[in-house]
Amino acid sequence: MGRSEGSRAWLAGCGLTPEQMAGQLEPEYTPQRKIHLYHCDQRGLPLALITPDNTVAWRGEYDEWGNLSGEENPAHLEQLIRLPGQQYDEESGLYYNRYRYYNPGQGRYITQDPIGLKGGWNSYTYPLNPVADIDPLGLIAWMVIPGICAAGGCEAILVALGLSASVATQVDNAGRTVNPLADLLTQEHKSGVNPGGNCTPDELDKLQKQKDAFCNMPRSCGKKDSKFDLINKMNINLACAHTRKTINNKCFSGGNKTHMDQENDAFKSAVNCRRIFNGLE
Repeated sequence: MGRSEGSRAWLAGCGLTPEQMAGQLEPEYTPQRKIHLYHCDQRGLPLALITPDNTVAWRGEYDEWGNLSGEENPAHLEQLIRLPGQQYDEESGLYYNRYRYYNPGQGRYITQDPIGLKGGWNSYTYPLNPVADIDPLGLIAWMVIPGICAAGGCEAILVALGLSASVATQVDNAGRTVNPLADLLTQEHKSGVNPGGNCTPDELDKLQKQKDAFCNMPRSCGKKDSKFDLINKMNINLACAHTRKTINNKCFSGGNKTHMDQENDAFKSAVNCRRIFNGLE
């Protein structure tokens, strides 16, 4: 018993109380936050980082294709932004350009355009006039509008109206606006560039099988249907609609117009079944 008390006395004096440990631990490092304002050219390419007191903390010079030819970096900042939509990857020396990687030394992409010929005849090309045109998504040329770029930002319009004008203004049969990325994801999925869209191929395959199981069943309601059949078909339509909605939202950024219309039609069919059941049709 005396040995146990002695051990306890020794442990109590070993310096492991919270108060004693607080003095032994290093304080948590909190980096100092600093604000830098971007100064860009007419395309949105960063030329300098300016502090609120008008000190130039970083300055860079580029050629037309976005190659950094020289920089002044007294503050040792890591400035990775290049042409609009691009971020410098130090390991590869390439610029990450959303859907593709851009090689500034060659002035071209290293992979084919995922939207195919809708992005132009040459599937590897960056805009041929890089002073006037940009490609922030790595998909298609955007034309910079003179006089609109200001305060480090640029507004642009899509040049290839065959893609942008139709996609940007699409609405489904319920009046909902179609997300332009949904068409791109659908095209990438069909072409094999990005199978599954935002889902893995296995995830999409599982959801497609669930959708087919419900949507391929007889689900059109009529006045001659029994009450039991009307409720059953209404539930099938709801299951079909919800499965389509899951695929659209999870895998294809809301779905393209065709798939959004199919989702809406399934919900409308469920409502129709309910109206017939209630004697409203």
